[in-house]
Amino acid sequence: MANLKRKVKRLQWKNSKACIVLLVFILVAAFAFAMALRIRVLEPLQISDSSMFPRHKEKEILWMCKLPQCTDNVAYNETVWATLRNGESIIRKVIGLPGDKIGFSDKGRVLTPHGKFKWKDETAFIQSRQLHIPRKGDTLHFAQLNDIEEDYMINLLIESGRKFYVKTSLWQGNHEINKERLGSTKLGNRQVSLQEVDFLPWQDRYLLEEQIFHSEPGDSPIQIRREFFDEIDSTQITELVVHEDCYFLACVKGAFCLDSREAGYFTKSHIRGRYVKEPRIAINTVTRLTKSVLSHIVLSTKSPKKEAAQPETEAQPQKTDSTKN
Repeated sequence: MANLKRKVKRLQWKNSKACIVLLVFILVAAFAFAMALRIRVLEPLQISDSSMFPRHKEKEILWMCKLPQCTDNVAYNETVWATLRNGESIIRKVIGLPGDKIGFSDKGRVLTPHGKFKWKDETAFIQSRQLHIPRKGDTLHFAQLNDIEEDYMINLLIESGRKFYVKTSLWQGNHEINKERLGSTKLGNRQVSLQEVDFLPWQDRYLLEEQIFHSEPGDSPIQIRREFFDEIDSTQITELVVHEDCYFLACVKGAFCLDSREAGYFTKSHIRGRYVKEPRIAINTVTRLTKSVLSHIVLSTKSPKKEAAQPETEAQPQKTDSTKN
């Protein structure tokens, strides 16, 4: 009899307004938690191409953790969400950390202190190079930088907001030669314009130097040198203090993919999130809880009379037995 009373009370509670209110409250709380998780902590991003295959497939959705605990602890080989200087979002792999010295071969192989990496179908590195990834507080002395480091330094200079202009000169060994000589060189099938020489990437400058070297008499190497001057007072800029940690990000596939080869270093403020797998568990749990609460509310509102009638049916055999006795 006690069990029957408890069952009746349980059925009455399930079909009461208080139970429905509680379930609705749980649903709202779960929804609020999911929204807070989505806005403050996680950002779903879809990969729009195959540049990260086979690590991540095209159209795959990755959950990026935006908390400082995630972006402050980026490690080698992790997948991160970064933004370009025009605001465009990209998803790339970390192959260089602040303070790392990394080397690139003309075959697309990369040697880092943490391991080896190789682009697939890489076409950007036509010559082997080495570079040092700066940390926050490092001072870059322009005279000590090689051509690829100089390119990346220019990107940092632009990002710092400093206004500057460039003076380009052409040297054969220790002797300066006429800069107009660059106007007779070609990149691909087009003639080079002197107006574009100041900001040509290192690969293009290397090709121009090779063309002039093979056409000029003598064995002295050809070098395109650049000097940087402040637009306000025309003083020469010879060094730059790095204000943020820098990272080198890469695609998995090398061809037709924008990464640090062209964009340069990604500073910490441009690292917006880090890929994490664990949030899938929390998201699936919230989804299951929401479906369960919704289904219970639907059942409670549709069939309260049938459930309430069940105790009478179960109690009927007791009345029949007492009559027979």
